[in-house]
Amino acid sequence: MNAPVTGAFHDLARIQGRLDRTPFNAWLALRAVYASPDGVLFELEARQEFVSTPERQIVHGGVLASLLDAAAIYAVITATGCLQTTVDLRVDYHATAAVGLLRARGTLVRLGKSLSCSDARVEDEAGKLVASGRGTFLNIGLPA
Repeated sequence: MNAPVTGAFHDLARIQGRLDRTPFNAWLALRAVYASPDGVLFELEARQEFVSTPERQIVHGGVLASLLDAAAIYAVITATGCLQTTVDLRVDYHATAAVGLLRARGTLVRLGKSLSCSDARVEDEAGKLVASGRGTFLNIGLPA
């Protein structure tokens, strides 16, 4: 990390409360499982309404991208204690994800004064990598 960490935000109950206050994240039903200065772990139960192709029961790529974005941005939020907004998000899809448990891990790459960067990975319940990505986030200066 290249900038001092001030106001770190690691309490799972506070993180969950922040997730639940965002209507889209609440609809996804993201669960905060772990948080540290270096990153976060989120889970979600991929539901039927997340399916893009009913014949194959495959989770829509937009849901996977949203999960990557949430994990990546919260890796920065937990390190800074400040709200962030996404400036750029790169997503790579590696395999299909079936309805069921998905885990997303966000890991801090670089912490800056205004722009920060983090990586994220989404795995299914068997541990298979289904998507990965990297995001750049702007510190909007409001406490989380």
